[in-house]
Amino acid sequence: MADLISASSLTRLPELISELGGDSHEYCDRVGINPAIIGTYDNFVPFSALSTLLGLCAQELGTPDFALRLASRQDPDILGPVAIAVRSAETIGDALHGVARYAHVYSPALAVELIMGDTEVSYGLDTVLHRLPHRSHVVELALGVTLQTFRMMAGHDFHPTHISFQHPRISEMRVYTDYFGCSVEFGSDRNLLTFPRGVMHRHLPRVDPLAYDLAVRFMAGRNPNVAFHDAVSALIVRSLPAGVATLDQVASLMLLHPRTLQRRLASEGRTFESLVDDSRRELAHSLLANTDVPLSAVSRQLGYSEPSTLTRSCKRWFSTTPLAKRRELAGQSRWLSR
Repeated sequence: MADLISASSLTRLPELISELGGDSHEYCDRVGINPAIIGTYDNFVPFSALSTLLGLCAQELGTPDFALRLASRQDPDILGPVAIAVRSAETIGDALHGVARYAHVYSPALAVELIMGDTEVSYGLDTVLHRLPHRSHVVELALGVTLQTFRMMAGHDFHPTHISFQHPRISEMRVYTDYFGCSVEFGSDRNLLTFPRGVMHRHLPRVDPLAYDLAVRFMAGRNPNVAFHDAVSALIVRSLPAGVATLDQVASLMLLHPRTLQRRLASEGRTFESLVDDSRRELAHSLLANTDVPLSAVSRQLGYSEPSTLTRSCKRWFSTTPLAKRRELAGQSRWLSR
């Protein structure tokens, strides 16, 4: 099922609606989105609902550039596992290949490709859903967040050489040129962000700029209400789909030596391996309860390359198969809703 996107894609949306004089709960209710899951990484909403919501807000709040305004308030961390894949790369080129490889775990509705030229590279983006309401708005949100991701990697002074959209212009031209800092074309064959090829060879900064990871380190070191193992678990959940939920990778994200991370976990009676298994089990339980998420996507979110691994794990955790567990959870949900 391609009509899915992580609920983290809605981060900052309620605040923006409120700033513009709207009622975010009313808008979310109209498209069937639960406001309680907005900003979470392990919940999914229909991609078509996000697209519809963006279009409604743009039209009814008199803000045709609503999607770009939202993108400017978000940071690359909303990409969850994709942001982890970016952070784990050595160069910007490696990071972009990681984005293309793991974009489906953020949303199977998005198709990403890199088009290599002699002097320039284009980052192409499109939706795989053929009938999508307000497609232009969700495309502008996606390319707006893409620009934020590039600036995370290449520095805040990064500007593309050219932006092209398939759809007609929906805001004043200056809105686009001010946001992207380059020429912008409409009615093109593809949605592209184009930049010099030399950018691909730049090394990523070793100090992690992701706001979420900074928050994790802050919570783990300063907030007495957040245990260190909870902070580690939060990073593990984000790292699983990208295949980088290893001791070395997670320790690197937290700017710790692996042995230091292990010692701190041991002081709380935990091990890294047990946290990985617990995180997978809890994530599996959450995703299996959401019948909109196909089992193949559940397997990918847990970082499994083969569906058979999901089956073996479910039998160990729940003493039953993934499908049987899903039916059990669906039955419990129907009983509770009576």
